[in-house]
Amino acid sequence: MIDERAYELLCCQLGLANEEKAGLRKQVNELIARLKAIEESNKENSKAMVDTINELSTTVENNRKEMELMRKQLEAKDEVNMMLANEISNLRLQLEDGRKHRFGRTSEQRRLLNNRNIDKSAMEKSEYDGSGKKGDDDNKTDGNGTGSNTSSGNVPAQNCRPSRKKETAPRAAKTRLKVDKVIVHEIEDYYQLPDGARLMKRNGMADVWEYRFIEHVRAHNVEHVYKVARVKLADGTFTNTMEHPLKNLGGIFSPDLLARLLCLKYDFSMPENRQIRLLAREGIHISNTTLNSYIHNGIAKLREFMEDVFKEFVQQAKYLMVDETTEIVGVETPEGKAYRRKYLWAFFAKHVKLVYYHYNNGSRASDVAKTFLEHFMGSISTDGYTVYRMFDGEESKVLHIGCWTHCRRLWVDALPSDRTAMDIIDSIGDLFRNEDLFRTMKLSGEQIKEKRLKLTGPILERIHHKVVMMMHDAKIMANELMRKAANYTINQWKSLRNILKDGSAEISNNLCEGSVK
Repeated sequence: MIDERAYELLCCQLGLANEEKAGLRKQVNELIARLKAIEESNKENSKAMVDTINELSTTVENNRKEMELMRKQLEAKDEVNMMLANEISNLRLQLEDGRKHRFGRTSEQRRLLNNRNIDKSAMEKSEYDGSGKKGDDDNKTDGNGTGSNTSSGNVPAQNCRPSRKKETAPRAAKTRLKVDKVIVHEIEDYYQLPDGARLMKRNGMADVWEYRFIEHVRAHNVEHVYKVARVKLADGTFTNTMEHPLKNLGGIFSPDLLARLLCLKYDFSMPENRQIRLLAREGIHISNTTLNSYIHNGIAKLREFMEDVFKEFVQQAKYLMVDETTEIVGVETPEGKAYRRKYLWAFFAKHVKLVYYHYNNGSRASDVAKTFLEHFMGSISTDGYTVYRMFDGEESKVLHIGCWTHCRRLWVDALPSDRTAMDIIDSIGDLFRNEDLFRTMKLSGEQIKEKRLKLTGPILERIHHKVVMMMHDAKIMANELMRKAANYTINQWKSLRNILKDGSAEISNNLCEGSVK
């Protein structure tokens, strides 16, 4: 009986232990689930913290770059302000000097203040004041060894009177008259001193001045006569001893006269009837028809080789501005003459102010520019046409410079749809303001290159950084016009940045573009 009760007790205890064990197991499972939840939460928090740290690092790096660009920009602004301050200082000095010259003391008063104890008029002996004796005994001394004239050194300073002659204001240097020959007529050539006479002297030398006049020698006409004979050669053919010297001009007048007539007609706007009267005064009598024919024949002959001369001048330049445009051109077709829109190239040599227009069957292909610039070694400014990319290679002898005006137009087109384009437009405006300052200061090409490296370089870095940041912004790149402007800037960046390598080059190709419109 006792054993059964003990057994039941043990069973009850065992059941309670099992229940307690199940409860503990449940608690353990709950703790494990809670730990897993905490671990998942920690992982998410860690990932979020890592992302946040990365974002902060990127932001800090971008801010550092922005601060560096701003620092360079401020240095550039300080440099510009310093140059402007120097310009203002120089202008103030010029203004002050002008005021002193206009409202200050007169030249006579300045001489009185600066030379109170000096009598220049008394120091200069002149026979015009009547103090000297005539004859050969001018320097004869009296018995005491003193001269007949009172020396300026013996006159008290307080009795000396300064000269009353007023100094004239400085004038700009006159342009010298161009003369081919100067004939100097000495006094002995046209005048003989009478007996007992002598030349008046000043400071011990003859007082001589000059009369000048210009003698205009009328142009004279020289006729050249060549004796010409007929020659029979050994092979039985005939020839002349010479061809007519002016066969190509179609007249009897020399190229010098043709050049003169062209200058009178196109430079001085002189009608042909006046030219005929002018030539008649010089003994050249010619009719209106003959003169007109002579001028037009000469122009026709000049045009035959002027194109090659212009082309050679342009190709020998060190800097060219290149552009191409369409023109309506008459072409021959199987149906007859028709008009088609063809391409015309313009090569503008800025430093000689000469434009050469090149037409190659209306083609816009790269071979046209490649052939024309085959032997060219220098810099060219162009727009963003892909043909000019062939000059961007490392082995290219041509420095390709992009046009910032074309780049700016794309950002201006995108401005109405996205105001962030204004940041780039303002920065490009800083480039042109610097160029205007360089032009005002009249700097040389090397000086402009130095200024561009110091002032323009930071602006270019700022533009590039902003455009790159825009290209990483999906919202901005969703705008087609903004995407087009950003892609153009990045794709053309190498050529756009080449303005730092040549100070004589323009940052805009507008001059050439305007020459073909």
